[in-house]
Amino acid sequence: MSEIFKVEPEEIKIPERVLAARLGFKGLGKIPDDFKESFDRAYSIALSVAKPSAVYETFPSKNMENGVKIGEMIIEGKLAASQLKGSKGVTVILATLGSKFDEKIEELHKSGEELLSFFLDGIGSEMAEYFARMLDSALREKFGQGSARISPGYVDLPLSLNGWIIDAIGGQRIGVTYDPQTYIMKPRKTISAFIGWK
Repeated sequence: MSEIFKVEPEEIKIPERVLAARLGFKGLGKIPDDFKESFDRAYSIALSVAKPSAVYETFPSKNMENGVKIGEMIIEGKLAASQLKGSKGVTVILATLGSKFDEKIEELHKSGEELLSFFLDGIGSEMAEYFARMLDSALREKFGQGSARISPGYVDLPLSLNGWIIDAIGGQRIGVTYDPQTYIMKPRKTISAFIGWK
């Protein structure tokens, strides 16, 4: 049975240097003074619209010739083989900021507030990642040593796995769906992943 993990947006701590790099100020280590007011406004909006929620479930796993079998799904390829092979179990994760985040980015874009929309989009990407890291850390405290967290769309892990993940662990419980043709997830600020446990 899948489990739910939630935090308040204020609990997600993102280093300023990370946000600065994401927003186009790489190498500066901070948000430039000329953009600080807009950034602060965008961050305030992010905190008001983000609803960080995750669903996860741990499945038994079995080694296959070129990958691993998780539940009833066989995942092949170099990335799955290098990270998940030899695992006793694999936790499947979905973490999202919710649909209101997407709606606010679009609303700002349509109203001509492009800089705010751009900043909110970038902040959301990092907020989703650092939220996923919080769940990752909580799971490692529970299960101990694990593989790297790997996601569909990276290296040779197919994006189509998003469909299986959402259906298998009940993505609808946190409002996550996917396009059946592209396997792109909605809301956009959503991360899917696997962690194998030794």
